[in-house]
Amino acid sequence: MNDIVYSARNITKRFGPQLALQGIDLDLHEGEILGIVGANGAGKSTLMKILSGALQADDGELRLGDNVHHMGSMLEAWQAGVAFVSQELNLFPPLSVAENLWLVPGRTGLTPTREFLTAARVQTERLGLKVPLSTPLASLSLADHQLVEIARALLQQPRVLILDEPTSALHASEVGRLHEILRGLRESGVAMIYISHFLEEVLEIADNVVVIRDGMNVPLESRGKRPTIPEIVTAMLGRASDAVHEPPARKTSTAANGVRKLGIENLRAPGLSIDSLVATQGEVVGLAGLAGSGVETVFEILFGVATPASGVIRLPSGARQAHNRPQAVASGVAYFPSDRKHLGLTLDQSIHENVSAVRSLSLGRDGPVPKVARQRQIAEERCAQIGVKMQSVDQPVSSLSGGNQQKVVFARWLEANPSLLLLDDPMRGVDINAKQEMYRIIRDLAEGDRVILFYSTDPGDYVATTDRVLVFNDGRIIDELSGERLNEHELVASMNGETAQTA
Repeated sequence: MNDIVYSARNITKRFGPQLALQGIDLDLHEGEILGIVGANGAGKSTLMKILSGALQADDGELRLGDNVHHMGSMLEAWQAGVAFVSQELNLFPPLSVAENLWLVPGRTGLTPTREFLTAARVQTERLGLKVPLSTPLASLSLADHQLVEIARALLQQPRVLILDEPTSALHASEVGRLHEILRGLRESGVAMIYISHFLEEVLEIADNVVVIRDGMNVPLESRGKRPTIPEIVTAMLGRASDAVHEPPARKTSTAANGVRKLGIENLRAPGLSIDSLVATQGEVVGLAGLAGSGVETVFEILFGVATPASGVIRLPSGARQAHNRPQAVASGVAYFPSDRKHLGLTLDQSIHENVSAVRSLSLGRDGPVPKVARQRQIAEERCAQIGVKMQSVDQPVSSLSGGNQQKVVFARWLEANPSLLLLDDPMRGVDINAKQEMYRIIRDLAEGDRVILFYSTDPGDYVATTDRVLVFNDGRIIDELSGERLNEHELVASMNGETAQTA
């Protein structure tokens, strides 16, 4: 093996009483692609932020070559030759592609040089981004944004390149191009860390694999051979992982007369092909899949954001498919977005204004001039129902914790009395205590006459919340998990097209 370029020893990080990383060790060699995998919340992103200077470890040591290196900032990391492509894209949509590529820590000058633009054009075209560099970033797709972020890192000619979920928004052809470029960088001696939930991709591109679970290194039982996906899943989740997420008292789907249900037949859309999907009232049905599997498109169609090419949709309210968001809301569809700060709430408004927003503004149920006293009373009742911790319904939502902000999103949609509730990663960014409360809220909601579709980036959330899970891959339903099969091991393996290893 070539010389060690970058190493970490005993890296430990705490956030208050929570221990996020516990004594992590790793070695990255010259010309190596090191795959790092772990379940959601395992500590991968925290480790990458420490390696890239965005965070500082509480204990431990980083070495670049033979020298101890204290990464005090991302600027220091860039100057030392460590480039980081974050899962949370750090771009500026109002600026052009060229301006975004030019803006990196430590660079002087307001505008890109002619020499830089020539290099940038070569790099973007290699990645498959064939648009003028003067194009405003805001006009491009999320996949193109990701390619711009990757191109910006590659233009620095780094010694160490850290890629955190680099393909999460890319299509298969774009993934192939990126992997070809990474192989070329490997041949030139660049050392790379590659983090992804796509285990098949990791095994396809990485020379070695490191598994992190609960902030610690976990050995792979691969007996000196290249690990398999089931072996990685077992290492990621561990024997006791399912015990953390106690399954609910699950229900069995019923199609009895008079029961509200969501019915989808022969639905076709770009990247989506569903022959049949039925969910009945009182059920929490999980829709699981890796990025680009089709789950997001299902939600967009049901909420009237996207239009299918063909198919029949009957909503639980009895209405047909909604063709826009106002029509969806009027037909009893509620959408709980994963990005609560930008899509789910108005942070500078009060709690009672947020809770009453859908009922008063979208549905007009409070008349042309809503009574504030009535809105405050309703908000107090709803917030008490789901346990929002607050001082007053008059305080701004921005003053609440992340978990309580999520609860306010629930409160505003409950007030609209929906018959179909679309939950898109509702536990994203909340701590374990808040998660437990959210599990309770979702199960309580399922006791009514609603249909609930649920998506999460954490496999454990499905175990704790859903009655059954439909697994999507390449726009199709490829598996259904229920009963004893509904556990984290089976779910992660199924999403990666494998069968869980149970031995």
